[in-house]
Amino acid sequence: METLLAEPGFLAPSGTIGADVSYILAVVFTVLFLISWGMAKKAQGTRHHKLILVSMVSMIVYFVGYYYARSLGVLSFEGREGFGGPDDVYENVFIPVLSTHLVLVVLGLIFAFYMLSQGFRASKKVDGEYLLKEGELKISARKFKIVMLTIFGCWAVVQVLLLATRENPMGASIAYALIFVTVALVASLEKLIEKLLPDGARRHRVLGRVTMVIFALILITSTATYIMLYFVYPLKS
Repeated sequence: METLLAEPGFLAPSGTIGADVSYILAVVFTVLFLISWGMAKKAQGTRHHKLILVSMVSMIVYFVGYYYARSLGVLSFEGREGFGGPDDVYENVFIPVLSTHLVLVVLGLIFAFYMLSQGFRASKKVDGEYLLKEGELKISARKFKIVMLTIFGCWAVVQVLLLATRENPMGASIAYALIFVTVALVASLEKLIEKLLPDGARRHRVLGRVTMVIFALILITSTATYIMLYFVYPLKS
């Protein structure tokens, strides 16, 4: 898989298959999210529910597979070796944009997981149509413990798989551990979110807007990074 992703791409003269596919999917997913958001604004709850569910699950599956294939993804490991521009541009422009992009990607994935769960909890089905239900939305202490134990269990399974499939799993093990710790911390913030936005419907609308802004910023920073790497400052052979 790593060899295939490193093959010459089709969008830019110096691009790779991995970078091109990653960018195209970033555009596709962002467009699907925006379309889904538009459906929600028009009160088309069922259409919004189905499209956002398929889009977010597809994005998560793709990212996890791509992340696993490239350890930390194409851009995060190319670093200075993938950038052919001057040092001042690398330090003052490329690195800040790339760092912002990676932070946004992590936030986007966290919000994707949270909003999928919160969407089911905050909605009801009336005559075959999904509608947001008004009223206080809280998670019980028992369910909260189950969520935390599930996160811990998933982390344990990943660690076992890494030990069984990789000769030197230390780097990947630390990276995945940080991801699961982040997810656990976000899950633990549920209680704070419940206090700030107790109404489930309003919470879904507010956090939905935040999520869409994050995804839009991911596309902007991804585009900027891609252009700098493969059009403006490609690595000279």
